Amino acid sequence: MDFFVKISFFIQMLTPLNHTISQKVAEIFDLYTALHGTRVSLFGSDKRLLYPDDSGRSNCAYCRMLREELGLDAKCRALDQAMMAAALQKKEMISYTCHGGMREAVAPLFSEGQLAGFVMIGQFRSSEAPVQSPYAVRWEKEKGSAALQAAFSRSTVLPEDKIEILLAMFSQLLDLIIRGKLIHHKDYDLIAPVKEQIRLHPAEALNLNDAARMSGRSPSTVTRLFKKITGTGFKQYQLTCRLQLAAEQLKVVPNRPVAEIAAEAGFDDPFYFSRVFHKHMGCSPSDYRVADEGDRR
Repeated sequence: MDFFVKISFFIQMLTPLNHTISQKVAEIFDLYTALHGTRVSLFGSDKRLLYPDDSGRSNCAYCRMLREELGLDAKCRALDQAMMAAALQKKEMISYTCHGGMREAVAPLFSEGQLAGFVMIGQFRSSEAPVQSPYAVRWEKEKGSAALQAAFSRSTVLPEDKIEILLAMFSQLLDLIIRGKLIHHKDYDLIAPVKEQIRLHPAEALNLNDAARMSGRSPSTVTRLFKKITGTGFKQYQLTCRLQLAAEQLKVVPNRPVAEIAAEAGFDDPFYFSRVFHKHMGCSPSDYRVADEGDRR
C-alpha cells in the first residue's frame, strides 16, 4: 500500500476517537515490525482494531491460515479481547501464549490518566515452546497436507531471554510515545498554543482572557482544561514555568543578581519572588544557588 494512502487510512480511523494519535506512531510500529519480525497492532479504547488493516500489513501466513481456513477468527478475536481486559485490570503489559502456540503481549495505553487504547505485539514463537503447531494434526486431517506446520515452522522464533528484552524495549518505547505526546487527548490540542506561549515566554503577561482567545474557548473552559490536562490551574502553571526559568538561571549564571533573574522570570518585586520561591522550592534563591554550587564541587 502507498505510504500516504496508509497514513491517510490511519488518520481516518482515528478521527472518531477522544485521543489524537500521531502518524509517527504508525511509522514507529512498522519499523519495529520490520526490525524484529513481529506484528504490532493498535486498538482503540473500545478494543476495535485501528491499525494496521489487512491491505497494509496482514497477519503472518500461519495466523491467516488459522483464522481464515480453519475458521478460528472468532476464537482469536475473543482471546485478544480477554487479554486486553486483563492488561487493563493490571494496568500493565502482559505476555502470554495464544491457542495457536504463538507468543503475544498486550499493553494498555494511558494518556493524561485516561485510557487511549491498546497495543499488541506478537505472532512470534519462543525457542523453548513446542516445535509442532497445536493445530497441525487437525489441519492434516482436514486439508490433507502439512502446509500449516510448514507455515508455523517459518514463523519468527526468538530465544526466551531475547523475548524479555524485546518486550522490555517495547514497553519503554510506548512510554516514550506517551511522554512525547504522540498520543494525547484531543483537549490537549486546544490549550497547546497557550502552554507553548507560557513555556517559551514565561515572563510575558498572559491573563485568562488572552488564553481563551488563543484557544478559541471560554475562560472557564480554559481553566477546566488546564486542570484536566496539566493537573494544575492556569495561574499555577504560569507560576511553575516562571520558577523553573528562575531556578535554571540561578544555576547557569551564578554571579547574576537575584533581582535581575526575578525580573527576567516575570517577578517585578524581588522580595515577593523570594517568598514564592521559598514556598515552592523549600529554600531561598540564594540557598538554592549555594546548594547547586556545592553539588557541582
